Amino acid sequence: MSLQELGISHKKIRKQLVVYINFRGEIKDIPSKIDELYQKCKNYVSEPAIAVIDYGVYSESGQDIDVCFPISKPLEKKDFKSKHLEEVEVLSIDHYGPYAKLGKRAQELFNYLHTYGVLGTSWIRLVFHKLSLKNKIKDEIEIQAILHGWDNRLAKNINRVLGEDIRKEVMKDREKLFTIESTLDDKFQWINIVLTKLDKIANNDQKYDILSCCAHEFSQKRIGKLKLIYEKTGDIDEVIREMDNDFAWYEGQKKEGNTIFIQKVPYNQEGYNKASNLGDKKRNYCHCPLVKHYLNENISPTFCNCSAGWYRQYWEGILGKPVRINILKSLVKGDDVCQFKIILPQFD
Repeated sequence: MSLQELGISHKKIRKQLVVYINFRGEIKDIPSKIDELYQKCKNYVSEPAIAVIDYGVYSESGQDIDVCFPISKPLEKKDFKSKHLEEVEVLSIDHYGPYAKLGKRAQELFNYLHTYGVLGTSWIRLVFHKLSLKNKIKDEIEIQAILHGWDNRLAKNINRVLGEDIRKEVMKDREKLFTIESTLDDKFQWINIVLTKLDKIANNDQKYDILSCCAHEFSQKRIGKLKLIYEKTGDIDEVIREMDNDFAWYEGQKKEGNTIFIQKVPYNQEGYNKASNLGDKKRNYCHCPLVKHYLNENISPTFCNCSAGWYRQYWEGILGKPVRINILKSLVKGDDVCQFKIILPQFD
C-alpha cells in the first residue's frame, strides 16, 4: 500500500525555536508536563505543543523527554529555557481520539518503517494539535518518526571522500530503487550495486571513512557523560567501568593495551535464543534492517563499516581524537557473530 493509502505523510519539518522543559518519565506523563510548561509561558506561545522523546537515553527512571512550545524569539526564564529543534525529515501519521490509544496508532507507522526498510532514529516527536486534559476523546496528535536518511549520508560522504563525479556514478538509480516507498528487496538490490562499485573504486581506508559516517547516531547525552568521566580522570579504564554498568548499550568492551575488543550482542535476544537454525539465529542477531534478511546473498563485507561507525562516533566523541575500527568477524563474511577491534589513538 502507498503512504497516502496508509494515511502516512513524508515531509521535512523546518528548524524551530522553542521553549522547553526536560524530564525523565513515560509517555503518559507528557500531557501534564505540557500543562505545566504552558502555565509558565502562555503569554509567549501560540503554536501547538511538541514532545521530543529520545529513546537513546532511556534508563530505569523512564524516557528522556523534552516538552516544547514554538516561540518567535529566545526566552530564558527561571522555569524554562529556549533552544532550536533542528530541521528533520519525518514520516508522520495522525492520531484522533483517546491519548491512551496513541501507541496502537504509532505502531502502524513503525510497521511501515520495518516493512519497507526505512531507517528511523531514536527520536520521536509528538505534535499536539488538540489536547484536552479533561475530554481526551477529542485529542488530535501527530506522531512523527524522525528519519535517519542513510542514503543522504552515503551521498554526502562519497562526495567528501571521492568527489562529486564518483558520487553521481555510485549513487545512480537511487531515485528508482531507494525511495521511501521502495520495497526492501529494491533497497537491498541498490545497496549491493553501490557496494560493488565502491569495492572497485575505493581503497579500504576510503570505504571505512565513507561507510562509518553513515551509522545510526549514538546519543550525544551518553557521549557527553562518558566524555566528562574521561576529562576528569584521564583514564580510559574508568570510562569502560562506567560502560559496564549499562551492558545493553555498551556490550562489554575488553581493553588490551591500546586496543579494545567488542562483540555485538543479538538485536533480538529472545528470538536468537529460540531460533532453531543458523539462518534464524543470524536474522535475530543482526542489527541492520537493510541486510538482515539477505545475509546469504553475497553482500560485500564493506557494508559492515557502517556498523563500525557506531563505535567510532562514541569513542571519538569521548576522546576527541580519531580512532580506527577494524572488522574481525561479521555475519556477511559467514561468521556467526560480529566482532570489532577498536584501535585507540596514542596519547602523549
